[in-house]
Amino acid sequence: MSLRILCPALLVLPLVAQVPAPRPESQPIFRVNIIERTTPALNYGHLTEPTMIDFRGTALLSDSRGNATIEAQRGAVLVDAHFDRVPPPTRFGPEYLTYVVWAISPEGRPQNLGELVLNGSDKGHLRASTSMQAFALIVTAEPYFSVTTPSDVVVMENRVRPDTTAKVEQVNATYELLPRKAYTYNMAAAPAAGTSMGGRAVSQGEYEAIVARYEAQSAIQSAIAAGATQYAPERLARAQEQLAAAQRMSAKEFSKDVVAGAREAAQTAEDARTIAVRRANEERVAMEHAHNEQLAKEAEQQRAEAALEAERAQIAAERAHLEAERAALEAARANPPAPAAAPPPIVATVASADRMRYSPEDSSARANRARLAESLRVSFETIDTPRGVVLMIPDSLLETNAGSERVRMLLASARPTLNSLPGLRFEVDAYTDGEARFGTTQAMADRVRDMLIGDGVAGGSISARGCGAERPLASNATPVGRERNRRVEVVITGSSIGDMPTWQHAYSIVPR
Repeated sequence: MSLRILCPALLVLPLVAQVPAPRPESQPIFRVNIIERTTPALNYGHLTEPTMIDFRGTALLSDSRGNATIEAQRGAVLVDAHFDRVPPPTRFGPEYLTYVVWAISPEGRPQNLGELVLNGSDKGHLRASTSMQAFALIVTAEPYFSVTTPSDVVVMENRVRPDTTAKVEQVNATYELLPRKAYTYNMAAAPAAGTSMGGRAVSQGEYEAIVARYEAQSAIQSAIAAGATQYAPERLARAQEQLAAAQRMSAKEFSKDVVAGAREAAQTAEDARTIAVRRANEERVAMEHAHNEQLAKEAEQQRAEAALEAERAQIAAERAHLEAERAALEAARANPPAPAAAPPPIVATVASADRMRYSPEDSSARANRARLAESLRVSFETIDTPRGVVLMIPDSLLETNAGSERVRMLLASARPTLNSLPGLRFEVDAYTDGEARFGTTQAMADRVRDMLIGDGVAGGSISARGCGAERPLASNATPVGRERNRRVEVVITGSSIGDMPTWQHAYSIVPR
């Protein structure tokens, strides 16, 4: 004689369970909000013999009971669980079609131990194993058997018995169950076990086949909702093909084949859902990373543009200042001061007089030399020496782009005078305070040489050399002296300016 049970009538799978609103005179609805729960997790790693634990129903199934024998073996822990007074899961909504037993580690990692299949007497039995040594056992209502994350409909939890082996170590396992939402359960509307709910009576095998099909449909819907159509289309199509094959068979005549095919479809659909969730998360992380990189690039570009704008403003200000100085120089040239009284005759030795003698045709060279020295003194410290007209550039002006630009502008201001004097030669000598290497002064000399070439001076008329710490102008014992010694000297010579300096006062030849 075949076992006959009543198949629930509400075996459609809407995404959200609809509960009819109660009439004013009916009993209040009991609302359960599960946010976070803790249940004892037991350590079975040191068991030498099997031990027993109990199961107790939560507020959702307060009458449900169960027990389990736990046996630790090499490499695994065996669980042999029996349950009683467990009503069909559809009481929590038509989307819940089965129960799943979970092992939860103390860190909150869930493991699906298997589906709790009920018989016609609201009883169930499950044998499973897990590689965990410490875990809690719970039972949840689920839409299909192959889920990988527990729902928040926790109906039973493990409990420690008085005769549980003493070596068991008890800790608390915290599991956060998703999705977080309120489940409404109308106590008055819950059907009693064995009622038909308007459905027809079917055999146990046909009932299991029908439920397996609906579980597969629910698994496919969950995969589609998770984005499997985009991220795992091949796996989703495979699950749909397997379900279609199970639906083509008669649930009454081929119930075992229907169950096997539908369960395979549910497992494939859950794989598709898991892949879709992982790939969607990877895509989100990649997009966030690209967005952050773009923001960083934009911020760096804005900083660079701000620095460039500040440098341009500084150069413009210095250029305006230079133009003002140039205008003042042109005004002074247009209105020269009254000539000073002639200096007293110079008394010198025969050798000195012979050295300083010059012919009338040299007067133009002396005038050119004086004019050159005067034009350079407007912008630089300039000394007229027997070596030539020496232009002094502090190395502090060459340390930054703005300073180098200013040097270029100042050199450019002397271009008219330099162009009017043919045959000039330039010797660029760089000096330091003794704390830098020779190569540093050579680089400074080369930089000024490049500036002169860029200003139109022929490269063949320029020589550059790094002189290191030679010829200090002051003592290196003080910061001021060291700064004075860090310099670049541009020595200008040529027939057009003569070989004699235009001194107007006596000077000491004793070295300082």
